[in-house]
Amino acid sequence: SPIIITFSIIYVIIIIASLLGNIIVCVVILSTRSLRQSINSCFILSLAVSDLITTCLVMPFDVELIISFERWLHGEIMCNVWTTTYLISVPTSILSLLALTVYRYRLLQEPLDIYRASPLITRRRASLIVCCLWAYSMLFSLAPVFGWKRRPRRVYREYCYFNLSLTYSVLSSLINFVIPVVIASFLNCKMFCVAVKRSYPQKAGRRNVKTHQNPTRPTNPVQDSAISPQKEQQLVESTRLQHEAILIRKLQGRNIRAAKTTFLIVFSFVVCWLPHSFLSIISHLCMTCALKIPYYLHSIFLMMGYLNSAINPVLYSFRSSEFKKA
Repeated sequence: SPIIITFSIIYVIIIIASLLGNIIVCVVILSTRSLRQSINSCFILSLAVSDLITTCLVMPFDVELIISFERWLHGEIMCNVWTTTYLISVPTSILSLLALTVYRYRLLQEPLDIYRASPLITRRRASLIVCCLWAYSMLFSLAPVFGWKRRPRRVYREYCYFNLSLTYSVLSSLINFVIPVVIASFLNCKMFCVAVKRSYPQKAGRRNVKTHQNPTRPTNPVQDSAISPQKEQQLVESTRLQHEAILIRKLQGRNIRAAKTTFLIVFSFVVCWLPHSFLSIISHLCMTCALKIPYYLHSIFLMMGYLNSAINPVLYSFRSSEFKKA
């Protein structure tokens, strides 16, 4: 039918765009030294890998299910692989976004943290965070395979089901979507408020620096040639504070731009995945309600979620100057 053909074409376009975009992101990060050593890139790489897994191991089966009218043709094992992969990749995406948001919020609050002898978030700690969230997602997704499920089998009458118990479904929705999205949204709102507040001090700071660099008081060569140690120390301290203030303003400007990019990525994720997640929660809580929802609506909302995997690389490349240079 025309609807099936249209959905299939859209899916193929999303798969191609997501595959090319996320491969480019991974190659650019791994081949560019500055990006490879960046904490920010560590979380973005995790997100790109998660999107690649979704693109390669999840989306193609959805296309086939549309063409075959939901008939599963690959047996019980592949059904387990497909559903488990989905349960790994989607939570990993949102948890990577949450980690990225927390990091950007920290930098906006403490812009000089990365220059300290022992910064709170280092490249090694960021890598450890990424490894932990991937390990958590894998363990959580394997719970239905080892018994936390509704039916004895996933494949029933040639249909591959997400064989999840009601408790698991509710916990998964809360822990792996609702709570991370709420926290990420809250932190993004706070970052926006911080960015607005700090735009005024930056302007005032520029005027103060100009005034200090061009003093109106007349200079006395005799006095200037004989500066007391106390005055010299004050001058050194004043110069140090000026340089630190200039550095903070530069870092704040850079961090505000990065915070805006993070906001766009989180906003895109929420807009794309919220309808499908909401529909999934309703389907598990009320089977009668789920049967009344048109099938094409499920497909459209799922397609919106997958579209996010193709949008993310575009946001990286257009918003990041480092990605543009690379």
